[in-house]
Amino acid sequence: MHISVEDLKNMPGETLTYTFTAAAEQLDLTDEEVEFLEPLTVELLATYSNGKINVEGSLHSKVALGCSRCLRTFVFPLAETFADEVQAGDMATLDIDDWVREAYFIGLPLKPLCHEACKGLCPRCGSDMNEKQCDCLIDEVDHRLSVLKKLLEEK
Repeated sequence: MHISVEDLKNMPGETLTYTFTAAAEQLDLTDEEVEFLEPLTVELLATYSNGKINVEGSLHSKVALGCSRCLRTFVFPLAETFADEVQAGDMATLDIDDWVREAYFIGLPLKPLCHEACKGLCPRCGSDMNEKQCDCLIDEVDHRLSVLKKLLEEK
């Protein structure tokens, strides 16, 4: 994705609007854990002033992610913004691909959850705790701390 610096220089102080649509492959954003459900849309505002280009942009898409608790696939509405200022110099075009990639990675959750209250999987039998409560007895005490538990019971 490129914007013409010459167009911006010919209209100093004017904000130009750009809209790009790209597939994940075009931006080298393919990942086996993220499935794009629609193309990535980038909206960009660029202004040339005093030898500098001010860029403000946003990206939007829908991706399918796996929940880190229950492992179900869910739709995540990806939306992120970015902004920067660069020296125009003698460049003919401004490549915004790196900004888009960075905003994409910032917009993805570190620990994707299908919903905030997701109960995850039972650590014993592996059943989805969101669907049904299993009959497994889960010892909440870390076995490494069992000696301390015995001390508390003696009091």
